[in-house]
Amino acid sequence: MKGDEDELAKAMSHEAPTEMLPRFVDTPDSEDPRPADEDQRSADENPRSTGDRHSKASSRADARVARRTQRKLLVVSSIGEILITVGALLALYVVYTLWWTNVQADKAASAETNKIQQQFQQQLQKPAAPNAPPTFAPSEGFALMTIPAIGKTDIPVMQGTDKEKVLDKGAVGHYTTPKTAMPWDATGNFAVAAHRRTYGEPFRYINELHAGDHVVVETTHGWYVYALDSELPQTDPSNIGTIAPVPKGGPFTKPGQYITLTTCTPEWASTYRLIWWGHLVRVDPLSGPPPAELKDPNRHH
Repeated sequence: MKGDEDELAKAMSHEAPTEMLPRFVDTPDSEDPRPADEDQRSADENPRSTGDRHSKASSRADARVARRTQRKLLVVSSIGEILITVGALLALYVVYTLWWTNVQADKAASAETNKIQQQFQQQLQKPAAPNAPPTFAPSEGFALMTIPAIGKTDIPVMQGTDKEKVLDKGAVGHYTTPKTAMPWDATGNFAVAAHRRTYGEPFRYINELHAGDHVVVETTHGWYVYALDSELPQTDPSNIGTIAPVPKGGPFTKPGQYITLTTCTPEWASTYRLIWWGHLVRVDPLSGPPPAELKDPNRHH
């Protein structure tokens, strides 16, 4: 028995291979010739390439959003600049209307007042017999008006009611179309107009006058003192009967020496006209003391 075992051992030692058979490892796809480690590399690289594509797409989308946002901001900024410009222009217009027109009108009115006062001085130095009533050119100054109750003193009175040449200069305009009387006329209606707001505001607060308040008109013929009688708060601009020799709708029924003050109403508009009528109380000589009515209480201190 022992001999058989030895023979068998010898036979196995001569016929058995010196190396073991290799182990076969199954791959996911036996037909794919690429090595397993290359597959792993490809699998590892694919997510990165997909991520890169997503990243590029996301960057482009972000760029589009940024451009849209920039355009919107540009539009909003442009609109904002336009609104700021419009606001600045409106503010300048308000400043011009409420302040600068008054500054310019006050300057022009002051110059005209000085010129008229020089006429009065010349009249006092060389009094001339009034053989014929004086005539005045359009926009020529000839009198000074004071309304003590509303604090308006020495307002120049000029011939005509031209807006640019008379009213916008802070003056009171004497109606010439239709023709109205001068203060020194024996009968008639001395009718005048002036701004209530802006351009010097000569008739500012005229709506707060009372019956019995005085209007004093200084001329080369003397001081004309009027007392106010009644007010017409509102009438159409075409109602020229209010400045007739005997004003229609007024308190007078027969010819006399009257005064009519007219201005726009409501404030800041020219839709209607506000009217005040008064009558002549007396005439004081220019060479004498100023009328006591000039010292009437000013209700707008």
